[in-house]
Amino acid sequence: MAERRSNVSEATVKKAGGRSGEATAERPGQRAAGQWWHLRGMPATVLLAAAAVAVALLVPGYWAFRLSSVLILALAVRGLQLLIGASGQISLGHGAFFAVGAYAAGVLVSHHWLPGYATVPAAMLICGLAGYLFGLPATRLAGPYLALATFALAIALPQLLKHPLFESWTGGVSGLSLDPAGAPFGILKADAWNLLWTAAWAALIYAVLRRLLAGPAGLAWLTLRDHPTAAMAVGVNVRKWRATAFAVSAATVGAAGALNTQLTNFVSPDSFTVFLSLSLLVGVALAGPTSGLGALIAATFLSFVPDVAEKVSQEFTGVLYGAVMLAAVFVLPLIGKWRNRAALGMARSAHAKADVGSPRCAAEMNRIAVKEK
Repeated sequence: MAERRSNVSEATVKKAGGRSGEATAERPGQRAAGQWWHLRGMPATVLLAAAAVAVALLVPGYWAFRLSSVLILALAVRGLQLLIGASGQISLGHGAFFAVGAYAAGVLVSHHWLPGYATVPAAMLICGLAGYLFGLPATRLAGPYLALATFALAIALPQLLKHPLFESWTGGVSGLSLDPAGAPFGILKADAWNLLWTAAWAALIYAVLRRLLAGPAGLAWLTLRDHPTAAMAVGVNVRKWRATAFAVSAATVGAAGALNTQLTNFVSPDSFTVFLSLSLLVGVALAGPTSGLGALIAATFLSFVPDVAEKVSQEFTGVLYGAVMLAAVFVLPLIGKWRNRAALGMARSAHAKADVGSPRCAAEMNRIAVKEK
């Protein structure tokens, strides 16, 4: 009986969808939900840009600055989210790539090698290369060993930036101060222009990452995350794809660092302590493994909640972050299991009301049952 149900399910899955990997049943309301998800996908970049234009024209300069900071943090969280959620690699040192991107922008502008608007792609290229070179040997590590290696990177880089050997480039302990870059032709105030500039880059990178995760690269990363042995058995180049995940993640975080330099017009080694890396990790814990909207919500939390926490106590921010991490480790998996059970119950109820031979119903039951296991 079980074999017959499995065979029926597999057959109906093939009938319900055209291409491989796309055969999923359509639950009641799933089409509307899919349309809403579509609004949060590629067209969300347009909505984000439109909202940024409206906010830039209406809100005071201080709030434009704070919202720019939120978008920058969202971009950094999204980059780390790709590494952890898509490829399954843990990093406790992505603040180092944020610092590399920030210093790349600062050095290029201060030495008049590139104009400010060209520093973001340059920082992405530099950080992507650094991430790939770091990721190649790091792919031999896994779990806590990889986490410790990245943690060492986060500790070492700020000290390296202060070294006298690089002081002529990095400014040493004092850092680099840059001249503010206003809007072209003075059409907007500096804070409003920074918000628009940051929102445009965030929307573009969000869209590119979404397309990347939906393509062969995303499939390779998810396969390596969930079934590494099977991936190696079918010939997937593990080192290449894991290093590529590091490169894309580092490039995204580096773009956030470059945008942060343009926003603050200042960069210093003490701005990139280990606490920055841990904050990004907390952001990923809040955002979930793949949600771009979750990264934006997490960035809002990271930006504004510490202001409230410090009114209670200076140490309360650390306590709050620790509570978030504990919740992510112990509570969120339970919520996910409850949601899967609820979805399975709803699917069984729908199956009882529908035709037993309905391809869509059988395909949905098969999908949710496999997910529950």
